[in-house]
Amino acid sequence: MRFLEMSVQAFALVGVWRGASAMVANGVATEQLGLLHTIEPFTIPATLLAIIGSAAATHIGFRRWRKLQKVAGADRDHQPRLVEPSLASGGQPDRLIADLQNRVLELSREKELLARLLREKSESMRIDPLTGVFNRLAYEEHLQSEYQRWKRFGNPLAFLIWDIDRFKEINDRYGHAVGDAVLRGVARQLAGRIRATDFLARYGGEEFAMLLPGADAKAALKVADKLRLGIAELEFGTDEVKVPVTISCGLSCFEPGDLPESVFGRADHALYRAKDSGRNCCWVS
Repeated sequence: MRFLEMSVQAFALVGVWRGASAMVANGVATEQLGLLHTIEPFTIPATLLAIIGSAAATHIGFRRWRKLQKVAGADRDHQPRLVEPSLASGGQPDRLIADLQNRVLELSREKELLARLLREKSESMRIDPLTGVFNRLAYEEHLQSEYQRWKRFGNPLAFLIWDIDRFKEINDRYGHAVGDAVLRGVARQLAGRIRATDFLARYGGEEFAMLLPGADAKAALKVADKLRLGIAELEFGTDEVKVPVTISCGLSCFEPGDLPESVFGRADHALYRAKDSGRNCCWVS
């Protein structure tokens, strides 16, 4: 192969030399057609050989370069966790690639960390810090989600709004520390006695909102009364002060043509009726 390469290069030199001699003999200003006539017949084959020789030499050099790259790549495979620049190929391109790969890994780790922080921040923004149940923001999101599911499938969906009876009196008489303890205790009882598919949120102040997917008015009222009676049997407060607590509930179910606002309005009206009826009861609207 080396002999063939040297022969091709020799023919190429002969061709270039004879072509140059023909050009000089006929003058630099000779037109293109005249120049072709002055070149001897051997010049064209020699020129072709020069082109072929150059291509062959380039191909041979390229194959040698590829072989070196494969060897360098095999060496790097023995270090899967480290990206080191290769000194055999000059260093600079491989060093740049290694730096880029390391930077990509760093950015990937930073992206995962940022995504986790965003998830934690999003979750914390949807939790009521006092009671530990969902807050008003989470309620609005979940209500819309359940409403869209109800519109699509038509399964029963009950909405309940709860209010702690005479909560202002508890705050005024025993202080806000006891009032906060009552809120936490009631929220814990409500959240701990419903299904995983149900939803509870602190709507505001001493009010809580609840969604019971798959429950019609009769089933929802049964659940509500059980929750109400369970809380009435307990006392809530601090270690020093315990107070009896009752709650009232207004209940309404989604009906064809309803919007979330209309269902809330009916449940809120039912809650006022429960309050007017002496508290510690549940009304359906």
